[in-house]
Amino acid sequence: MFLSRVFVSLGLAVAVMNAATAKVDIWARLSKPAVRKDFTGFEPLLIANLPETKHNISVWASGWIPSDCQGYAENHNVSAADFIIYQVQYSDCGDPWIMCYHKDSETSIENMAKQFGRIPIQMREWPSTDGALRAQVKHVVTIPDKMGWAYMDKGNTVYMRPTDTMVTTMIHETAHAVDLNGGYGGGLLSGSALWADNYAQDTHVPDDYSATDTVEDVAQSTVVAVLNENVQGPQYATIITQARNYGRGNSMLVPGENVACTHRLPNSSPVAINTLARVFGGSRPDVKLSRRVKAIRALSQHLGPTNCTIHW
Repeated sequence: MFLSRVFVSLGLAVAVMNAATAKVDIWARLSKPAVRKDFTGFEPLLIANLPETKHNISVWASGWIPSDCQGYAENHNVSAADFIIYQVQYSDCGDPWIMCYHKDSETSIENMAKQFGRIPIQMREWPSTDGALRAQVKHVVTIPDKMGWAYMDKGNTVYMRPTDTMVTTMIHETAHAVDLNGGYGGGLLSGSALWADNYAQDTHVPDDYSATDTVEDVAQSTVVAVLNENVQGPQYATIITQARNYGRGNSMLVPGENVACTHRLPNSSPVAINTLARVFGGSRPDVKLSRRVKAIRALSQHLGPTNCTIHW
């Protein structure tokens, strides 16, 4: 009841997104106060109401790693040889997701696969309705660290010190992929005139972290929208409306309202971890998408990693 009263009071307007882009700095800090300090309490609600997706996990031959994941290993000063590369085949998509799992990660690959599978398919894989580029999570990456944090880069979602209960964070990072890769009509919702107008009409942002900038405001608002669509309570009409407008009559936020995988970001190419792996490793993994799936590119490629600083 508290959530319902709080978020209805935000009064976000329902509108249809247009192609106009607001001349705003999407990375500038927002000035409006927050309704809540954080989203404590959302996690059990989301877990209880977002069903798991059936899946099978297989492992790559040793000695190979996706090139993107090799880059993250270098960036975070860990060895590429310490990653186990898994393919997770979900029942709602014909093509598997490649997950780059560091052997010392704080949670298991099974828990990562379960949590990622709770995210509705049209957030993980966005269908094209008009030929425009669409968002989708490419690789899921886990890396051990002293503090938990995450970011999205080139369609990849990277989780530092991952936990068994981070569906809220996964939705947030996937929301970045949807927004920054053009899931809402081909442009950035966070940089649109629609979002700027609705923000101007509002008195608050959802939580303290939403005030970081417009990009984080959209991502946190998406968490609330997913909660609203699947748990009786808060209303957050802008994202909910857009998710249905561009979902072929479905909502990308609701499990079960899905369409078959049609457009995916291509997997990064496998590279040998070292010379020995190249000589003695198994066969080079086949990462080609199936014929029925059209490869797309990430609009966020030029933006660099999101500056997420959510910690746990």
